Amino acid sequence: MSCPRCETPLEAGDLRCAVCALPVPISDDGPAVARAEILRCTECGAAVAFDASRGSPACVFCGAAMAIEHPADPIEVASKRLPFTVDRVAAATALRGWLGNRGWFAPDALRDEATIDSVHPLCWAAWIVGATAQVAWTADSDAGAGRSAWAPQAGVESIAFDDIVVSASRGISTREHAALVPHYDLATAVPVGDAGVPAESFDVQRSAARRQVHAAIDAIARTQVKRAIPGRRYRNVRVSCLLQRQTTERVALPAWVMSYRFRGAPYRAIVHGQRPDVVVGSAPTDWRKVMWVALTAALVLAAILVIVLRA
Repeated sequence: MSCPRCETPLEAGDLRCAVCALPVPISDDGPAVARAEILRCTECGAAVAFDASRGSPACVFCGAAMAIEHPADPIEVASKRLPFTVDRVAAATALRGWLGNRGWFAPDALRDEATIDSVHPLCWAAWIVGATAQVAWTADSDAGAGRSAWAPQAGVESIAFDDIVVSASRGISTREHAALVPHYDLATAVPVGDAGVPAESFDVQRSAARRQVHAAIDAIARTQVKRAIPGRRYRNVRVSCLLQRQTTERVALPAWVMSYRFRGAPYRAIVHGQRPDVVVGSAPTDWRKVMWVALTAALVLAAILVIVLRA
């Protein structure tokens, strides 16, 4: 179904058009959407579809206990998924390599003494957004500035936004999302089917995520309009986007969620499901090295101060 005013595709659960905000007529003619039982993590809030035959009471993201929830609204699932190209062994090897490259402030024995507690494949939830928008922009640049350093500039650009990935996951943090998303090959997407891998559920409707989608579009527009700004230098770039069309697909993105311990303390890391060289997570810090650097810096500063005072 499309919006009768701007023809933007509408999704189940939309109360208004994502582009022009026209109220969506309520219809009972569509197929009934099945309700689902989900397992909700009691700590981080992540949700996965409940399957008693293979379900685990522990959250894949953080390991906390999960509780069965019976939501009143339909729980939607991804229509497409990206396949795993990294297997379990490669993921564990990638984690070991990552632990060995945590920098000088990491414990020297981190790679050798860390023990991997769990390695879980998971497809986390995300939207793939496409849009077309008229982008009005203003900026200051050195073009036509004359005797001044800056001159005001403005313009309007029609920009198409393709394959914007917006997280719909409660278990993936903003930092993890930023590290993982650029390395997914979206062209490899296939119908979901039965991959045999837990998939995070979309317990947030697209209409509730519009702020995230529009923020992502604004950020990309701010980067793209810089090519239209005349001159060699510019500042104070501002944009205003008027959406003309927006489409959304729900996709499941592959990742290996791993937990490990170092000297009794637990940590979490995520290995990219398609690129083993992309790992993001938490790691311990050797605070003795930090204190040694701080003490050395303080001694050097004190020595410089003594020299200055004597001079």
